Amino acid sequence: MSVVGLKNHFYKASQLVSEKVGGAEGTKLDDDFKEMEKKVDVTSKAVTEVLARTIKYLQPNPNLAGKLTMLNMVSKIRGQVKNPSYLQLEGLLSECLICHLKELGGESNFGDTLLDVGESMKHLVEVKDSLDIEVKQNFIDPLQNLCENNLKEIQHHQLEGHQLNSLNF
Repeated sequence: MSVVGLKNHFYKASQLVSEKVGGAEGTKLDDDFKEMEKKVDVTSKAVTEVLARTIKYLQPNPNLAGKLTMLNMVSKIRGQVKNPSYLQLEGLLSECLICHLKELGGESNFGDTLLDVGESMKHLVEVKDSLDIEVKQNFIDPLQNLCENNLKEIQHHQLEGHQLNSLNF
């Protein structure tokens, strides 16, 4: 929108305020003004929520990891899914961005930016989930298997050896 068009909208807004205060009959607002007003409201809401989600993404709540651990234990006890995927904060931010994109419509630069960043965050979630699965399968699971099986067996044999040595003396 041009500067002249924006000044025109501000003039109409100030005229509306003076009519409300003065009690005069209100000027009929044109559809462009109503549409602009709607876009400003949606943009304001989007910016506020995106800002809040971005702060949560950059400074995550440490209690979230504790909640996930608890959910994992409960699901294992119930025999449900072995390892529910970790809640990626990027995914929450991506959902927020794409949700507001739909409200704004795709014809603005802000909407295009929300789409680009939202899609990037979605891709980042997929990559992080893949990395989490790979680390669990190729690093954590083998170490747990080593601890639970092989090391316990070795310790058991060591204990038997110490008991036999103590009997010989």
